[in-house]
Amino acid sequence: MSYDFFVDFRIEKKEDVDELTSCSGKYTEVKEPMARILLLNTAFATNEELMVYAKVGERNTPAGLKAIIHSNGNYNDSMVCKLSMLDFLKINYSIDISNLPKGSWLLEFQLTLKHPFISRDDIPFYIIENPMRKDKVFGIPVTSAMAWKGNLRWTMMKVHLEPEVNNPEDFANVRYQHTLLFGTEKGMEEMAKGWTKYLDEICPRAKAIYRNKVMERFRSHEIPSLTGMLYFYPTFWDRIDMEVINPHDRKTKTGKNPIYYEVVPRGAKGIFKLLYIPFYYINERDIKSKVLDDLANVATALKKMMLNYGFSAKKSSGYGVIEENWDKTASNLLIINEIQKNIKFINFEELEIAIKDLQEENK
Repeated sequence: MSYDFFVDFRIEKKEDVDELTSCSGKYTEVKEPMARILLLNTAFATNEELMVYAKVGERNTPAGLKAIIHSNGNYNDSMVCKLSMLDFLKINYSIDISNLPKGSWLLEFQLTLKHPFISRDDIPFYIIENPMRKDKVFGIPVTSAMAWKGNLRWTMMKVHLEPEVNNPEDFANVRYQHTLLFGTEKGMEEMAKGWTKYLDEICPRAKAIYRNKVMERFRSHEIPSLTGMLYFYPTFWDRIDMEVINPHDRKTKTGKNPIYYEVVPRGAKGIFKLLYIPFYYINERDIKSKVLDDLANVATALKKMMLNYGFSAKKSSGYGVIEENWDKTASNLLIINEIQKNIKFINFEELEIAIKDLQEENK
């Protein structure tokens, strides 16, 4: 975007904010809501009063960011068209797995937020301090593939790994399995740190067992850099909103310096997609059994993450959990070759039953 754009349409007074909000006056041709939001940044070059007005307007007259995102619905209206563009470009589209190796599976279902979702964007300059993470091209609120991967790995650690801290052999086996699913742990260096350091410390007796298991499997003298068998996809949300926290002074009990932040609100919808390719099992005889065991373990952790732990910033406060049921027609469990199933499910209970049935058939 040219710097001339920001110079020509810079904000200098309240009337400019009002015209920008309503897409009138000199801003008539600036139809794109995201472009209008970026123009609000030019208020930083004026004064404190105009900056606040560009964020929320006045008590009974919303303007600026609050009006565009919350009050007049401009941003949410524009996302309907943008989501259609994603479908047309096959970016937010169901995945064809027919040519993938045997035992590959695709799990997808619709998410409806029970509580808001927060994920702070890394945009360097924005009218408020806490913008929602958005796709860089379309400006659609998004949960990135890396965020899904990190949250699911953390949940699987809580559900499957931490309960085995008193059993070093079992702990090492589960940790090894998670390495196959997600790839090499973050912090696996000569001096362990981060994730690896934490796992080494909660079960020290499993440390050597785990490392030897990985090195033996991949015939290496050190822990190799591995790609996981799980592939994650971003989730694009269909709504955005704005909320405020108003910290109170302990002495006067009055609000001061309200903090504004963007969220994906309760009731917003998106599609979760997870692909699994068992390339570490291709030459093994019991591939079907291992594939279904991985599917069962992942489904258990997904249920915990989606319904209990959450996948959002501030998840300890209940943010980022979903409704228990979803549109059955928007769900799929596709398993190709050897097993070949296409299963629809309305909640995690139905998914778990379907997986158990597959495991029984495979015995």
